[in-house]
Amino acid sequence: MSNQKPPYRDLETKMQEAKELIHVLRTQQVDAIVGQRHIMLVRLQQAEETLRSSRNQLRAFAAHLLSVRENERAVIARELHDEFGRALTSLQLGLSWISRKLTPGQQPLQEKIRSLSATTTSLIRSLKNIASGLRPGVLDELGLVKTLKSEAREFEGHTGIQCRFKTNTAKARFDRSAAVAIFRIVQAALTNVARHAEASRAVIALMKRKDGLILTVTDNGKGINRKLIYSHASLGITGMRERALALGGTFALADSRSKGTMLTVRIPLSRIIVGRNEGGANQT
Repeated sequence: MSNQKPPYRDLETKMQEAKELIHVLRTQQVDAIVGQRHIMLVRLQQAEETLRSSRNQLRAFAAHLLSVRENERAVIARELHDEFGRALTSLQLGLSWISRKLTPGQQPLQEKIRSLSATTTSLIRSLKNIASGLRPGVLDELGLVKTLKSEAREFEGHTGIQCRFKTNTAKARFDRSAAVAIFRIVQAALTNVARHAEASRAVIALMKRKDGLILTVTDNGKGINRKLIYSHASLGITGMRERALALGGTFALADSRSKGTMLTVRIPLSRIIVGRNEGGANQT
């Protein structure tokens, strides 16, 4: 008998070798693909971490800028009050002294002094308003809750838009810088209501909850274009968002359930409230 293998045996051997080769190639391809995906995943994670770090740095920088700006405002407000305020007060006193020295026959001079005195009084009032806008000194005198009450009344008086303030934090003590941030957010929100909302009513609410402090400003106006919420051109909205994020909080702006716009800021209690006094109900 011949020792030569049957042809089909050679074919089976070659087919088996081919299958083994294909298996090896496929395994290598899979390993290569898995390796590439792993590398891509690692790089993606690194990119996400870099992006997260950059965002945190930008927010820290934004918070620093807000703090610097508040300090500069305080310096300017103090200089306006001390220097210009003192000068205008001296001018007012001087005009009053001259007026008392004039005789009844010097009527034209009397009228001129009265006109200058009225102008000086108007300048003093404007100076106080500017200084108050730069640095809300009433926060130190009255506290956040009473300051927001006053802001609601002034807003209603100036715009004719009914404005109500409600809170359950009447007895709470607020961190000074956090109180300034909340006050600025409310100021900016009310400015937007007056300029853009076409509303007849606005409500400011500052409520203490278990999970944090919640500030809302709602109106019954025409609502907001969603494109403006995240637009870089909306500097007022951007400023409010950065102030909220600087306190470790969240910021949301959307259409309210019925009609108009609702602004919502949530801040951890540990970042804003000093002590654990419970606030009594308070509403105006």
